[in-house]
Amino acid sequence: MERDAGDGVLLDCPWVPVCISGSQLLAKTWFGDTAYRILLTDLHSVWEEEMDTTAIQDRAQARRRTHTHTHTQTKELNRRLRAPVLAFFSHLCVVARPCLSGQVDVGVENGGATAQLSLNPHGGDINLKLKSELAGVPFYWEFRCTLAPVALACSQLVRPLLLMSRLLQRQVGQLGALLARKDTEIQDYRDNGAVLSRERLQTELFEEQSYRENFLTQPSARMAILGTPPRPRPR
Repeated sequence: MERDAGDGVLLDCPWVPVCISGSQLLAKTWFGDTAYRILLTDLHSVWEEEMDTTAIQDRAQARRRTHTHTHTQTKELNRRLRAPVLAFFSHLCVVARPCLSGQVDVGVENGGATAQLSLNPHGGDINLKLKSELAGVPFYWEFRCTLAPVALACSQLVRPLLLMSRLLQRQVGQLGALLARKDTEIQDYRDNGAVLSRERLQTELFEEQSYRENFLTQPSARMAILGTPPRPRPR
């Protein structure tokens, strides 16, 4: 499989919000020539699936189970489909990738192809069942996502978030220092007789400590830090 390439590219792919069968998830996907990787999370668990050319070919012709109230039936996923893996994988990319990347709503027509995607819990795992048409023939696919190991969740979700938080904190510090220098520059102009042409352009001195304290008292900041919703304002 194109695993090494997939690992690197997947790390660069963004997490995007998707809604499938009423479930709000974050998804990260990578599609190669005839391979894919998919990560899903509800921020409580992380699920993954990784498929190569052979596995995709086998699943396309594999059997699927359908459950009724009285018995279980076994049917081929694509009984009437006889096509090279590249052909139906190309179609899979066209109909599934937009749904899993937040580009279109699930079940909405996309470039002439309509995909219906549903989510089905399976023990601790989740299955995404896709239904579409390929050359007038029904096309079915199942993304069978299993719980991801902690190491994968950390490398793809936790560490990038911690790194971004650190970079943003550094950027805030740099911007605060820049504002302080700007205030010093403006004060020097004033000391040398410079006057604003419009009074409304005048600004207060930037005090970083006061700014940080005020920011932490904002409802949005409390919600982000403590995980609690802000109190509604009285009317």
